[in-house]
Amino acid sequence: MTKREKLIWCIFGAILGVLFLLSSTDLIIKEKKAEIYPISVVLDSTTDECYANFKKGVEQAARDYNADVHFVTLYQEGDALQQEELIEREIKGGAQAVIVAPVRELNDPERLESLAYSCPIILLGNHPSKELPVTSVIRDYEKEGELLGRAVAEQIDSVSPVYVFAKEKSAGNNRPIYESFVKTLKTEGFEAVLCSRESGSDFKTVFETILYPEAPKATIAALDAESMTEAAQILNSDDRYTGRLAGVFGVGSTTYLLNQMDKGLIRGLVVHNSYNEGYLSIQKAADGIKKGMKQERICLDSYYIERSDIRSRKFEKMLYPMD
Repeated sequence: MTKREKLIWCIFGAILGVLFLLSSTDLIIKEKKAEIYPISVVLDSTTDECYANFKKGVEQAARDYNADVHFVTLYQEGDALQQEELIEREIKGGAQAVIVAPVRELNDPERLESLAYSCPIILLGNHPSKELPVTSVIRDYEKEGELLGRAVAEQIDSVSPVYVFAKEKSAGNNRPIYESFVKTLKTEGFEAVLCSRESGSDFKTVFETILYPEAPKATIAALDAESMTEAAQILNSDDRYTGRLAGVFGVGSTTYLLNQMDKGLIRGLVVHNSYNEGYLSIQKAADGIKKGMKQERICLDSYYIERSDIRSRKFEKMLYPMD
């Protein structure tokens, strides 16, 4: 090999080395960095215990849509004003979209309007009456009340008093569920007694009243997962109560409630796909950040299930989504 050939090979090798160094340090081919979208989820409770499957859906969507999700809970139960302050705090703190599970039905459209035009808002279980660029992910609450009422009417004798447990009648989606539930029961000759925190009712006191020997067996129907959980915990604390009950029904699909139904403590539950609810919320929030918001309403299906349905092919994946 001549000196000229050696020189050419050295130059060629040097060029390859330079190109390798440039490419390995992103000076030639720069890798595009994925934009991260900060999204806040403001819940309607002081705890997120009843949102386990919802959070699984949120976490999967966060991976799929490059979202950095921050969950916010209330400091005090039922404080709608505090929730509005938390929403504003999250927006000022840099959240590019906010997902809200309203404490109560929205009754201040002007405040919602000011928020909606400053930041994409996704509402869980609520839909504004005013034309606003807000996406609502809701369930058919009238249908849920009807499903619950029909289950009670078909399985329980009408002489059984029906005690309706709820955090608040006006809280979240309890009102439309309650009204539909009571309407369904009345057509079958039942009377419902509302027991809510709003009216000062204590669930434990209700259970004490059914222990009187002359009292007919009672039926419990809980309108929300928190109330259903509290009722189940009380029943587990004293075996005397279960023998005085005609049946226990409710709304909710947490692992704890499903386990209680599997044990036979709960007769039936009205459920929906919480995983999809969480996933869709993040998906729509990310779309709103990138493309701008528009008014949209997404309605999730609800179902009435009993113990035999828990591990059925139709419901198992919905009730126990994989992490």
